[in-house]
Amino acid sequence: MQVIKINISLIILLLTCISSVSQNSFQKKRDSLLYVLLKSKEDTNKIKTMIELGIVYIDNNLDSTEYFARSFGALSNQLHYPSGQANSLSMQAYVLSSRNKQDEAIALDLEAIEFLKNANLPKVLANVYNNTAIIYNAKGEYTLSLSFYLKAATIYEKRNEATSMAFIYSNISNIYNELKEYQKGYEYSLKGILLCRSLHQNHGLIAGMINLGSALINLQKFDTALHVLIETKKLVRDLNYKSSEIDVLANINYAYAGKNEYSLIYGNSIELMALSKELESKDGLCFAYLGLVDYYLYLKKYEKAAYYAQSAVQVANENNLTSILEDAYKAAAKAGLENGNLSDYYKYTHLKDSVNEVLLSDKILKNTQELEAQYSLNKKQSEIDILNKEKRIQLLSLKQHHLMIGILMGVVIVIGIISFLSYMNYQQKKKLLITETLLHQKRISELEIEKILLATQAMLQGQVEERSRLAKDLHDGLGGILSSAKFSFNNMKENMIITSENAEAFERSMGMLDKSINELRRVAHNMMPEALVKFGLDTALKDYCSSIEASGAIQLTYQSFDIDEASISKITAAAVYRIIQELVNNILKHANATAALVQLIRRSDTLSITVEDNGKGFDKTILDNNDGIGYINLKNRVNYLNGSLDIQSSEGNGTSVNIEIPNIAI
Repeated sequence: MQVIKINISLIILLLTCISSVSQNSFQKKRDSLLYVLLKSKEDTNKIKTMIELGIVYIDNNLDSTEYFARSFGALSNQLHYPSGQANSLSMQAYVLSSRNKQDEAIALDLEAIEFLKNANLPKVLANVYNNTAIIYNAKGEYTLSLSFYLKAATIYEKRNEATSMAFIYSNISNIYNELKEYQKGYEYSLKGILLCRSLHQNHGLIAGMINLGSALINLQKFDTALHVLIETKKLVRDLNYKSSEIDVLANINYAYAGKNEYSLIYGNSIELMALSKELESKDGLCFAYLGLVDYYLYLKKYEKAAYYAQSAVQVANENNLTSILEDAYKAAAKAGLENGNLSDYYKYTHLKDSVNEVLLSDKILKNTQELEAQYSLNKKQSEIDILNKEKRIQLLSLKQHHLMIGILMGVVIVIGIISFLSYMNYQQKKKLLITETLLHQKRISELEIEKILLATQAMLQGQVEERSRLAKDLHDGLGGILSSAKFSFNNMKENMIITSENAEAFERSMGMLDKSINELRRVAHNMMPEALVKFGLDTALKDYCSSIEASGAIQLTYQSFDIDEASISKITAAAVYRIIQELVNNILKHANATAALVQLIRRSDTLSITVEDNGKGFDKTILDNNDGIGYINLKNRVNYLNGSLDIQSSEGNGTSVNIEIPNIAI
């Protein structure tokens, strides 16, 4: 079922929200601010004045907005004013986004975020998170959009920013509907509606109710959806929000179809068609035609149904409405079949499948881009963390060194005083006392040297253990993800026609990816997979296996039975996840397999893990002397869980790995 996409996204600048003004108001505000600017000193007040000027120009002259954004950005750099620096970048990002330069806009917003993370400006940071999410949404990169919306929502909730929360909840519900997670879309739309009602935010309220209706339709709750949409229809007509009324009428058609009340679709579709023509909305016109297709199929007037189906196809094609085009082809194929026109049926079925393939290719490409972006951010953060840790270790070592010098100096002074007093009081025993003093001093020096050696040994041992732990996590986690990305790129190359220049660039990029994989094996991180933290082991493994299969690298099947998330500790879940990730990664890299199976089964007091493939297999005797990091990590994790490991393989017969973990480790 087609999701009706509602866009209520609000770009939030750092001092003021963007608002439309009349021409007279614009000129008056502009002249007033320009007068203030002429008298301003080179300080933060001048920066704030230029920010306001940039906002005023947004609806009238984007070139002027860009000019002021760059100007107060340069002054902010001179004054080391982080709010102004971030504001400049975000305003320039808004201009680029308005010019459909989404990638450049995102790069500037991410740069602004780095400024703000160290500036203790949470509200400003939340605003930039929101702006970044909106641009990702416009690109159709819904997973990344959702992650930035949730970051912004966390800050708004902590600060109790009710107005911002009301809009962002509605935006989040829309994203969840796009991702087909309709229950989540339902929950967030309700949260947004409640806040919008309390704040009398009609625009956000309408968008939230439309999102709620769309979620309810996809949850098969057609009666409730129809009740919400009819109430929304009355509200948008009272407020004269005609563009929103198009979305309401389109969703009402889906609700009627879900209830099999096709006789009611005709009048609603005629209203939708008239309004869409008035507002020149091609989306709305397509939805009206599709509603009439359902209506005439219900009446068994197949020629009429075919006419409106082909009209929907024509409008969707002419206006590049790819997401609607799939439904239009489907309707045309159905009308052709009912009309006895098999050539139309086969023709439009083939076209529908072609659209599906295009959408799937786009989805794979976007997922790959998301992985690359996430990898870059994680790598940058890991490098920062490592540098900070090394700096703390150096400071601690320097402090200990100074303390040791002080202790040694104190000891020397004490020995000197004792020697002097001994010389004055016991001159006759001079030689004996001197000998004893020298021996004492030598012993103290030996003890101090031993102490330094022990401290150095402990510190080195700690460093080795820490780096070993980080290397294992990196190898099992990001190494597997990058390997999947590499296979995905290879599959994409085989299905694309590219120029020789681009082919060389592609090969260089693949070489860089290989180098990155090798480099990552030397760098450490201790991050737990996000899906594992949020949803538990079973869901995390299901998502991981689905992503591997979606990449086209292998046909990977995941099965689970009787998994009780509550009974599995976070530490055990992380270890099991890494074990399976390592085994799947080995299949991808070494097995040359076309199909694999991952099973996770709970049998009374035992957790059983099975990973099998139909690959080339190997001679098991090589494991006896195998000191590779992957196999060592696998054995260590199984031993840590008090489990048993059984590997069955032979050349040409695939590989089967079975791991049994007793209940005491769960």
